[in-house]
Amino acid sequence: MKSVFTLKYILHNGGWAALEIGNIEKTVTLNISFFHDSLKELAQSAIELRTKGEKSVVFMDEPGEHKLILKKSGASISYELRWYKDWASWHLISEDNFEIILSGATTLPKYINLVRENLIRIWNENGSEGYKKKWSKHDFPLSEYELLKGYQ
Repeated sequence: MKSVFTLKYILHNGGWAALEIGNIEKTVTLNISFFHDSLKELAQSAIELRTKGEKSVVFMDEPGEHKLILKKSGASISYELRWYKDWASWHLISEDNFEIILSGATTLPKYINLVRENLIRIWNENGSEGYKKKWSKHDFPLSEYELLKGYQ
């Protein structure tokens, strides 16, 4: 069976972004606040999953947050997107108090390439200054971008 997994990070103005994430069954759109450096954490997950078995990425909303849990097994990744009604990463709600929004599986190369393609697109559209102007609190994850942009 072919792995169908989509991931599109969309940068908005005023410290907001969105993430469209989906599989063959459904696609969901998350609002992302600049309170957490989600693009950098997303990039780090793609780098670190090459050598680590599990990684997670937080996407803060106001209020609440989504957390993408990634577990690697060989060249496959299972994922689970969780919704918390408050900021679990800041311990304002229990880590056990979540709803599963999306789950499935993909391959490690597919995941890394999707993250890489998003970084390249965001860099090409905004550059360092444009990114900082839109995202305000965090710089573009340049070192992670450099590590991933040559990935094949």
